[in-house]
Amino acid sequence: TATTEIYTFPYTTLFRSRMSFMRPLKGNQTYVSVEGQEILTLGDILPSSAAPGLLALFVAKTPAPPSVEAGHYFQGRQGTSFWNGLKKYGLLSPTTGFEDDLLLEHGYGLTDIVKVLRAFDSEPSVQEYRDGLPRILELIRTHRAKVVAFVYKGVLDKIIRLQFGRKRKTDYGFNKDLENDFGARVFAFPLPGVGSCTAEQTCLAMQDKNSAIT
Repeated sequence: TATTEIYTFPYTTLFRSRMSFMRPLKGNQTYVSVEGQEILTLGDILPSSAAPGLLALFVAKTPAPPSVEAGHYFQGRQGTSFWNGLKKYGLLSPTTGFEDDLLLEHGYGLTDIVKVLRAFDSEPSVQEYRDGLPRILELIRTHRAKVVAFVYKGVLDKIIRLQFGRKRKTDYGFNKDLENDFGARVFAFPLPGVGSCTAEQTCLAMQDKNSAIT
């Protein structure tokens, strides 16, 4: 007989049978195996490997519980500012649906450095950061991303310190000195309400990004 496993997260309790799902997946929901457990998360949004190269690969930190529950990326209060920024600077078309459904048709991909969901203020471990970067670098190579854009500048700062031994803080916008490390142009996204990016810095960085991928 099938056994049922119960996983409790901050916003919901999810049930999974060893033989079948107790509820259908929706949107970009998927399961990943972590230390022998099946964890509900969001799947990467990526084209087939045979598709032309990505204009940009966006790298987030971890899926947030409201986003996993909805089955779509950046559905929390902080996350929606990411979509608003893309639309404000002409990088994403307005939509009445979920914005992540438009990414592939714009030539964009989306992934996370760590796939286990966490609340906004919960930080992945050092080892999770180290484990996540090789996968990101492989995605850049496989999909020939022109730009890799880190949604949270702090994630990029931590990665280059842990992986490459670089102690300096990155800049909002493009960081030319990191191109050889990542094999693509590297962009730190000026997310409103996170960090100390000024309105002027945000405007300049987003205008540069628009010019680079349009």
